[in-house]
Amino acid sequence: MTMAIAGRERQHVIVVMLGSAGADGGPAPDEPALQHAIGPYGGRLEGLADGSTIVVLEADRHAATDHVARAARCALALREIARGALAIAMGQVESIRELTGGDVLDRARRLLSRVAGAPDTPPPIALDELSAGLLDARFEVIEREVGLLLCGERALIQGARTLLGRPTPCVGRDWELDTLTAILDGGIDEPEAQAVLLIGAAGIGKSRIGAEFVSRAQQRHRALAVWGGRGDSLRAGSTLDLLAQALRGALGIRGSEPLAGRQHAIRTRVAEHVPAAMQERVTEFLGELVGAPLPGDGEGGAALRAARHDAQLMSEQMYAAWLDFLRAETSAHPVLLVLEDLHWSDFGTVRFIGTALRDLCDQPWTVLAMARPDLYEVFPRLWAEREVQEIRLKGLGRRASERLVRQVLGTGVGTRTIESLVAQADGNALYLEELIRAEAEHKDQDGPLPGTVLAMVETRLARLPRDARRVLRVASVFGEVCWEGGVVALLEGAMGARVGELVATLVEQEVLIARRDSRFPGECELAFRHALLREGAYAALTAEDRRLAHRLAGEWLEQRGEADPMVLAGHLERGGQGARAAEFYLRAAEQALHVLDLEAVIARADLGLGCAPPPELRLALLGVRSEGCRRLQRVTIREDEELIRGAPRGSLPWARGMLAYQLRALMERRLEDLADPWALLEEVTPDPGAAGAMSLVFLTRMFVLDSFGRVSQSSVLDPPFRALVRARGDQEPLATVWWHVALGVRSSHVHDDPWDALQHGDAIRPICDALGSQLIFLNMQLVRGMNQWYLGALAPAAQTLEGIPAADTAVGMASSMRRLSLSWTYADAGAFDRACAVAGQLAASGRARNHPAEQARGRWALAEALRRMGDLAAAEREIAGVLELAMPLEVPGVLATLAGLRLAQGRAAEALAAAEDAMARYAAMGACGLFRAAFVRLAHAEALHATGAHDAARAAIAQARARVLAVAGRIADPDYRASFLAHVPENARTLALAATWLGS
Repeated sequence: MTMAIAGRERQHVIVVMLGSAGADGGPAPDEPALQHAIGPYGGRLEGLADGSTIVVLEADRHAATDHVARAARCALALREIARGALAIAMGQVESIRELTGGDVLDRARRLLSRVAGAPDTPPPIALDELSAGLLDARFEVIEREVGLLLCGERALIQGARTLLGRPTPCVGRDWELDTLTAILDGGIDEPEAQAVLLIGAAGIGKSRIGAEFVSRAQQRHRALAVWGGRGDSLRAGSTLDLLAQALRGALGIRGSEPLAGRQHAIRTRVAEHVPAAMQERVTEFLGELVGAPLPGDGEGGAALRAARHDAQLMSEQMYAAWLDFLRAETSAHPVLLVLEDLHWSDFGTVRFIGTALRDLCDQPWTVLAMARPDLYEVFPRLWAEREVQEIRLKGLGRRASERLVRQVLGTGVGTRTIESLVAQADGNALYLEELIRAEAEHKDQDGPLPGTVLAMVETRLARLPRDARRVLRVASVFGEVCWEGGVVALLEGAMGARVGELVATLVEQEVLIARRDSRFPGECELAFRHALLREGAYAALTAEDRRLAHRLAGEWLEQRGEADPMVLAGHLERGGQGARAAEFYLRAAEQALHVLDLEAVIARADLGLGCAPPPELRLALLGVRSEGCRRLQRVTIREDEELIRGAPRGSLPWARGMLAYQLRALMERRLEDLADPWALLEEVTPDPGAAGAMSLVFLTRMFVLDSFGRVSQSSVLDPPFRALVRARGDQEPLATVWWHVALGVRSSHVHDDPWDALQHGDAIRPICDALGSQLIFLNMQLVRGMNQWYLGALAPAAQTLEGIPAADTAVGMASSMRRLSLSWTYADAGAFDRACAVAGQLAASGRARNHPAEQARGRWALAEALRRMGDLAAAEREIAGVLELAMPLEVPGVLATLAGLRLAQGRAAEALAAAEDAMARYAAMGACGLFRAAFVRLAHAEALHATGAHDAARAAIAQARARVLAVAGRIADPDYRASFLAHVPENARTLALAATWLGS
C-alpha cells in the first residue's frame, strides 16, 4: 500500500443567495452595506456571472445547527437592506472550489425563482428542507405554496450550565424491565420457548433496556446462558450473520482464530451436552454455519460432502445442527438469546430462529430481539406462526427525563434548563443525552440547541479535534464496529502512535466504545456508541477517500479472516475493485441459496453482475441467479439462454440454465423448445459437483416431455440418465435420488408398473437417512404416497400424503401432485367431502398463482368427487374448460371423468365420444397421467355398452380385465396385490363387469 486516507473532509457549506441586483427596478444595495450586514455572521460576499450575489458561510468547526442558525440570522439581517427575495441552501462539499456549478447553488437558484417577485413585505426568505430541518423552534418557519419560508426569530430562554461526569442510569423503564423479567421467569419455571420484540425508534433506549435486563436476568438465574448478536448496517442481509454471531459466542470462538482452533473449540463445546451419536454431524454443520468449515470437499461425513453440492441439503443440515445444539443446551440450562438491531438481520437467521421457536416450544429459552419500527418492512411476517410478545417503547416520560437531567448535570441545574432540555428531547433518550452533553460542554448561549438527532450528531463530531475527526472518518468505513489496527492500516502510519491516543480520547468522550472481546485476536475492537454517530462521520469522507478507504478496509478484513462475503464484497465494490467484489457476491449468493433465501440469492447475484465481472464469473453469477428464479418459478429468458450458450456444457451454471429453460418451456407450453429430447444433452459430462444438478436436468426434461404427451421422446433419455447415475451416483448421491424419483413416477404411468415405482420410492430411504434432507424426504414420500394410492392401499396413502404438506410448495414442478393424489385417494375411499375440500384448495391455488395446469388438476379432481357424490350439476360446472387447461398427458383421464359424467346424465353418445377420444389420445401417447389408464379403459367399455355396442363393450372389458390382471401379476406383495384388485374402484368394477358380461 502506498496511499493513505487524506486529511480532507467533506464539510457543510451554506449559501444565502440574493436576487439579481436591481431586479425589482430599484437601486441595488451597495457592497459596503452588504459587507457590514454579513460581518457578524462570518460570511463571505461573492458575485456570480448571472448578476446574483451570494453569501458563503463555511462551517468552520461549528455544529450544523449553529451553522444554519448563523445563516438564518445573516439572511434576516440582509433582508433589512436587500430589495428582493433571498434563499438559503445547505449541502456538503469537498472544497469551496466545488461550489460554483454545484448542487447547492442550483438549489438556491430554484428556491429563489419560486419566490422572486413576491409582493410580500418584508421580502421572503426561502429555505431548502435541510436548512429548515436544522432550525429549532426559535425560528419561525412557515410553509406556503412556494415552499418553506423563514419569517423571523423568537427569543431564546437561557438556562444554567453544569458539567458532565456522572453515569446515566436506566430511568423510566421499570414497566418494560418488569415485563421482560416476568416473561423470562415464566419460560424457565414452566419450560417454554418465548419470543419478545422490543420495538422503538433510533435512540429511544432499546440497547440500554436490553443491557439492564441481561444484568438483572443473570443475577436472578445463575445458570442462565446468554447468547447475543448485533445487526450492522453494512452486514444487513448477510446470510445467517446474526445467528452465527450468537453461536460463535456460545461456542467460545471469536471467528478469527486459526481454523483448526475454531474447529477444536466447536468440537469441545458440542461434546459437553450433545449426544455422542450426533456430535460429528452437529460439529461439521455448526462449523459451516459459524465460518469454521472443514477445508476440503472430501473432508467430513457423507452428509457434509453431499450438502456442499446442494443448497437445500446444506440449509436443512445447518438448521438441524443448530436445533440439536440448542436442544442439548436448553436441556442442561436455560438460554437467553439477545438480538440487537434485528432490522439489520437476514432471512436465514429469522427463519432458523422462528422454526426453532416452533420445534423447541417446550424448552426453556427466550429470544429478546430489539429493532426499529421498520422491522416489519424487512420481515413482514416475522415469526407469525408463534405467539410473539411485542413491547413498543414510548418516549421517556417527563419525570424520568427530568430525573436523568438532574442525575447527570447535578443538583445545581435550573428548572428552566431542565424544562427546555426535556421539551426538546421529546422522550428520545439519545436526543436527551446529547442535549445534556451540549449543555454541559458550555454551548454558546447565543446558538440554538440542536433541532434533530442528525444535528446533534454533527454537533458532537464538529467539536472533536481535527485529527480525532480524521480517525473517526476512517473508523466509520468499517461500519458500526471497527478495529484500531484497521484504522492504523488505512491511515498508512500518517499519525503514528497518535492513533492510539486519539482512540482513547474518542472512547473517553463516549463517541467510541472499547469492547472487552474482539473478533480478531490481538486487535482492539471498538464500536460507535450509536449508529447515527457512525453515519455522521462517514458522510464527511470525500469521494476519493471513501473509495480508497473501502478498498483498504476490504483488504485488511480479508487478511484478518473476515468470513462474511457481503462485507468484503461491499468494501471492494465501493473501493472500485469490481471483479473481486463480484467473487464475494457470488459466494454470498450461494450462502443465501443454502438457507433458501431466494430473494437474497437474486439480489446478491444482481449486485455481482453490476460489478462488470469477467465472463466466467458472470456465468457463475447468472447460474446462481437462475437457480433462485427457477425455485420461485420466475421466467428469465435472456439469462438462461446466455447460460446455455456460454457456460461450459456440464458445468453447474450450464445445468442451472438448463433447469430454468425447461421450467420456462413447461410454464409457457413452448413444446417446440423441447422437440428434440436429446438436444443440448448429448455427450455432456458433468463437472465435479454438478452431477446432482445434471441428474435433475434429466428428470425435469423427462417430466416436461411426459406432460406434453411426448412419452417416447422422454424415454430416449432413460439410458444416458441411467449411465450418469451409475458413473457418479456413489460420489454424488443426489444424482441417484433424482433417478429413483424419475422411475418412481414413470414406472406407473409409462410401464403400468406401480409396484416397481413404489420400490424406487423406497430405494430413496437410505440416502434420505444418510443425508437428512427435507427435500429428499418430501420427494420420497410423494412418490410413495402416489403409488400406494395406485395400488389401492388407501389408508397408508392418505397417511403418507397428509404428512407432507410442505410438498405443496417445495418440490417444484410436482408441487400440485400431493393434493391431486390426496383428493383422488379420499374419493376412492368414499370420503367425498374431504376429497372436495382438498381439490378446491388446489384449484384456488392454481388460480392465485396463475398456474393453468394446477388449476386444471384441482378442478378435475373436484369434478370427479362431485360426480361420484351424484352432484352432477356441480360436476358439470367444474369440468367445463378443464380440457383447455390440462396438460396433454392428463387429458385422457379428464375425458374419462367427462364420459362418466355424461353417462350419469343419460347422454350415452356424448359419453362414447369422450371415451373414444380418451382412448385415442392414450394410444397415441403410450401413457396416461396419474396411472389413469384402467380408469380410461373402464369408461370406454361402459360407454360402448350404454350405446348398445355390446360386442364391442365385451371386447373392451376383456382387454381391460387382462391389463388389470397383468399389472397385478407384477405385484410381489400379496397384500398390495389384493388391495390393487379390490380397493382401486376402476379395477374392482372392471373385474365385476367382466364377470357379468363375459360370464366368467
